[in-house]
Amino acid sequence: MGRWWTEIVPLMTDIQFKENFRIKRSTFDDLVRIVGPHISKQDTNYRAAIPVQKRIACALYILGSTCELRTVSNLLGIGINTAGVLLHEFCDVMIDLFLHKLIKFPTTDVEIRETIQGFFTKFDYPSCLGSLDGTHIQIKPPLGAEPDYYNYKKYHSVIMLATVNSDLLFTYINVGAPGRCNDSSVYSRCTLYDVVRNSIYNNYYIIENNVKICAHLIADSAFGLHSTLLKPYSERPNMPKEECLFNYRLSRARSTVERAFGTMKNRFRCIHKKMDYDINNSIKIIKAIAIMHNICIMSGDYSELDWNQPNPVYKKRMFNSQTIHGNLIRQALTAYFVKNPL
Repeated sequence: MGRWWTEIVPLMTDIQFKENFRIKRSTFDDLVRIVGPHISKQDTNYRAAIPVQKRIACALYILGSTCELRTVSNLLGIGINTAGVLLHEFCDVMIDLFLHKLIKFPTTDVEIRETIQGFFTKFDYPSCLGSLDGTHIQIKPPLGAEPDYYNYKKYHSVIMLATVNSDLLFTYINVGAPGRCNDSSVYSRCTLYDVVRNSIYNNYYIIENNVKICAHLIADSAFGLHSTLLKPYSERPNMPKEECLFNYRLSRARSTVERAFGTMKNRFRCIHKKMDYDINNSIKIIKAIAIMHNICIMSGDYSELDWNQPNPVYKKRMFNSQTIHGNLIRQALTAYFVKNPL
């Protein structure tokens, strides 16, 4: 019991280490240095405390695999209940230390300009504050509330709504809405909905056809069109070329959020299956995973998506709400793309 940790892990190559713990050794060492002081325990007269490295490794192995706690318990030579305690302890500390520090929507002049410039440099898309979307994560629904969490994909879930910048970093997350909800309704009730309407973002714009295209979010057809959130034109036969062009240019930039979700799920595979925790602990774990995703990206610790594994495609419910101003801005941006081809 536990020989794997003491005898095998130290001999692992860097590739093997990342395959098991889903992060590079250097990222692991950074976690030990920064998080370690917040989770270390003192030895007692009756037992030696579990070392910080082992505590973090336990949490990472659980987050990065689809195995049961019993498997982790056997690998590390700790009790099953202890493995669960170490996981929740790690997630609590990660949220306390990093949630508002590492997942931060651009609000300062420097942050806003860097975000907009990132999308323009990488995707030739102007005035973009972030790519918005939601993803479903399978959970054990609260007793008595099963229908609320049953989604259109035919399983129980919570929704993680997020914005992502051009570097695939999460800049906003909202986790916990019941799976029965649609992305647009979750967005309309979250704090981000009001944040992007702050007049500060009107200072960042381009002008096309005498229309100010101010800083805005981009999303898919599941959301409503607004001056602060642009989405594709509805697909239909014989679409004008200009509208097809707009949809293509928006899709290129919007792909960041899909790639971020895919990378996160590929790295932290515990969210590939139903999370067998109570709802509050599931939400906590998802938040900690989003934080870890950002830490890895910031550390240059990238994870390639497994493109050979098919991802099921589900038809989202479309949301046709739009404002006159939002439509004017979309038309102006369409004209901009026509004048400024790739």
